[in-house]
Amino acid sequence: MDRDSQQQSSVTRDVLLLLLLALAYRAAFLLAMPRVLDTADAIHYLESAAHLSRGDFFGIDPKIPILYPLLTALAHLVFTDFEHAGMAVSFLASLLTIAPLYGLARGMHGRAAAQVACLAFAIWPWLADYACRVGNEALGTFWWFLAVWLLVRALRRGGLWLWLAPGSFFALHLTRPEGTSAMLAAVVAGFVLCGLRDRAAVKRIAVFGAVCLALLAVNAIYVRALTGVGTANFRIGFILEEFDFLRFAQTAAKTLSDVLPVMLGPVLLLFLGVGLFVPRGEERDLRLEACVLVFVATQWAASLFVLSPAPRYLMTCIIAFSTWSAYGIVFVSRQAAAARYGRILRLIPMGALVATMLFHTLITVGAEHLGRQPREPREYKAAGLWMKEHLAPGLIFCRKPQIGYYAAMPSTGPDLADSLDAALARARQAGARYVAVDERYTAQDVPGLRALLDPAHAPASLRFLKSFEDYPKSRVVVYELTGS
Repeated sequence: MDRDSQQQSSVTRDVLLLLLLALAYRAAFLLAMPRVLDTADAIHYLESAAHLSRGDFFGIDPKIPILYPLLTALAHLVFTDFEHAGMAVSFLASLLTIAPLYGLARGMHGRAAAQVACLAFAIWPWLADYACRVGNEALGTFWWFLAVWLLVRALRRGGLWLWLAPGSFFALHLTRPEGTSAMLAAVVAGFVLCGLRDRAAVKRIAVFGAVCLALLAVNAIYVRALTGVGTANFRIGFILEEFDFLRFAQTAAKTLSDVLPVMLGPVLLLFLGVGLFVPRGEERDLRLEACVLVFVATQWAASLFVLSPAPRYLMTCIIAFSTWSAYGIVFVSRQAAAARYGRILRLIPMGALVATMLFHTLITVGAEHLGRQPREPREYKAAGLWMKEHLAPGLIFCRKPQIGYYAAMPSTGPDLADSLDAALARARQAGARYVAVDERYTAQDVPGLRALLDPAHAPASLRFLKSFEDYPKSRVVVYELTGS
């Protein structure tokens, strides 16, 4: 077997083993932490998937990127309900991210660092959590790393890669709003990777850009038919309309000083500095590292316009930074191996990383089984399914839409400033038949409705139906709104 074949065999073996590890970890995580819909966006994704499964491409919410619901609709051919179909798409996408992540990390930092980076990815509880959710974060992360990896191969090798790369960026564009920014940044990143003197690379960048523009134009035609507005990214307009400079600056400060350090954790953050700044010699591919950092900076800048420092908007940035942390771990381990007690010392960096990930896993999963309020609103599913089975259909007046989704009934909600009387008047005006009040959010967000957690304090116009108290601090009380 020649050297190239040996290298290819080792890469394949590494990726397969890491995939199996990620699969086992995520499967165990899912079994230990039953999932329910925990965001309103999750319901929008599933509603869009239901439209698409019926062949209705023009009845979906145009603010929802189409690819995740479309894949969920396809997965629904295998799974009995849309919720599990959406979870399956996230689960598979998270697993497949291992391959392009390994390729990028190996190109920048070598095989050992790629192994460490993918090991961290495989047992990172935060990423396992999103791998088991209904949401487009895991799918967006997969397309982000695949697109960047394919771009590097396309510009350095040409051939078929040059046609696969634009397709991956377009898929990212159809999955996450910031995918458009990544597609545009790819041209800049291409010149950072190849420079201006490489004529063959410049031609490839031009071809890449032309294909991307053609794909965006086709998408703009579809969006115009859907909304009447000729734009390649309908959601960006709504994001820009809500722009607030002060919140923009606050988000920037919080993501840098709080979100990135906390989500990387002490071990990855410590070794990140080593990986970024330690001298490596001539073998270091600085152009490739700079190319990836262009995409990291673009993702961070685009996330600021959402005006929220939520870690999920920086998921790709944090994972990308972890590849430099992985090199830092490898470097320090090799240096320690030459010291006294080196056989033990060289294991400490990697051991600290694994121990930290497993500790956070224990805390995350353990909290679910110690009699505390679950992380996700399981009580919404319990209440909704009971209403679906025992009550006639009708409009539900509730703070969060998950109850209505599980009940297969429409829902509407109160104003946060509503008093009890004002909320009930709003419910009657909307034509609500039921009122559902929960302890997790309604009691905190709408204090006027807090009294309804105790049926003894309910007014005569509400007929008590059932109370759900299966979880601590997670009561749900369901009433029927009568005419009196």
